[in-house]
Amino acid sequence: MATSRKELEELHVLVAQSYKNRIEQDIADNIPTDAATLSGAVKFLKDNAITADPADLDDLAELRDQLKEQAEKRRKRNGSHLKLAE
Repeated sequence: MATSRKELEELHVLVAQSYKNRIEQDIADNIPTDAATLSGAVKFLKDNAITADPADLDDLAELRDQLKEQAEKRRKRNGSHLKLAE
């Protein structure tokens, strides 16, 4: 029996939904998801070239800028203390 592309796409969606539903339910029940499920989900994502890199997310740009500003202020403040102590 040959499987059509449409059937494979439907199966793909069902697998993704199954992992998603399982993990969401575990979170709702406040229980840890078992390692086998998490490992399978991670492999599923990797096999489908799904990645997440916070450095690439535009919505984190503002937060990155704020953190940089805070770090710069801290450096300046610490540097001025060093000068006063000398």
